[in-house]
Amino acid sequence: MTLSLAHGFTSGQGSIYITVALIMLLGLIFGYLFKKVRLTEVLAYLFAGLLVSIMGFKATSSFFNITTGVTLALVGYIVGLSFSYTFLKRMGKKVLIILVVEVLVTSFVVLLFIYAFTGDLALAVLLASLAPATAPAGTIAVFRSLSSHGILTDVATAVVGLDDAAGIIMYVVGIIWTKSLLGYQVTIEASVLHALWEIFGAFILGGSLGLGLSYVGKRINLTRDQELVVGVAVALLGWGLAYVIGVSNILTTMAVGMTTINLHRELGLSSYRAIDTIMTPVYILFFGAIGMEINFSLLAATWAVAIVYCIGRTVGKITGCSLGSWMARAEEKLKKYLGVALLNQAGVAVGLAAHAAQELGGTYLGALVITQIAVTTAIFQIVSPLGTQYAVKKAGEAYA
Repeated sequence: MTLSLAHGFTSGQGSIYITVALIMLLGLIFGYLFKKVRLTEVLAYLFAGLLVSIMGFKATSSFFNITTGVTLALVGYIVGLSFSYTFLKRMGKKVLIILVVEVLVTSFVVLLFIYAFTGDLALAVLLASLAPATAPAGTIAVFRSLSSHGILTDVATAVVGLDDAAGIIMYVVGIIWTKSLLGYQVTIEASVLHALWEIFGAFILGGSLGLGLSYVGKRINLTRDQELVVGVAVALLGWGLAYVIGVSNILTTMAVGMTTINLHRELGLSSYRAIDTIMTPVYILFFGAIGMEINFSLLAATWAVAIVYCIGRTVGKITGCSLGSWMARAEEKLKKYLGVALLNQAGVAVGLAAHAAQELGGTYLGALVITQIAVTTAIFQIVSPLGTQYAVKKAGEAYA
């Protein structure tokens, strides 16, 4: 009787509703408990998803894709709304220097670590090219849960926003080099054109949508509820159209926000505040869904390389941000803590790994790269919220 009852809960049409309810309720409860012991709520949401999965509830791939897509679309839009002209003018040169140095150092350190451990240059190059990308959702969620603000929060927000473009560029270089090492006939021109289209096509699409949103906002006096609906709708439209035309989703939604805040500041700010009111349940479902996807059995087969990759990426991020901050003559807190705040990995890294798996499907690297990135992403999803929380608190920018 007990078995059949449990089976009834975890199967059938009603299971997805029960799964969503459990993730949200457990996320809320664990979030409260974790905060009591000074741990970030993001970690609690991951734990809630993992626990729901252990209980036998399984989410469909469509649930995972929709949850992550909606969340990342909104996060990209919110990050873009941070990039006002005033902010970019204040941050510009400093952020650019830190970004370039951090990306190059992270890739170089991961390449050294993986090659020294495995002796496999093709694997080292490929993983190194995927290492720089930072997931904005986890980082921004921790900032929000701590009500953080200050120079570290601002610079970290700017860097995670621009990291995707830099990550795509590094990946293109890496996949070309990897293919040449494996004996492929590589067309450099086609690869470069594809990367340029992914980046600049995203800004063209997002900029056009942001222009349209700003025009409507100036012509029509929208209520707060209408601003929420329109902001969410345009962010999701950008995310979906990016898929259709083959450009970067996250860069598209960032471009929507960036264009809106600069063409219609009032709409941008009110849209940010409206969307922020719904982000707690969105974040709980997002990280809960990721928690459900964590598969520790994968770690058994690839743990050694995964751990070396994680160590190399962590060393690279911290060293790169410190060196970049020093070169940019930035504040001392950036030299000490910025790298620790930027360890999150997901989204773009997983997407690029999937693309690499397709490109290298006939080789041993095809299956290996997606497994490695899946495992290391799970590790960073668990560890990085603690790093971001530590950095924000040590920098004195946590106000919650």
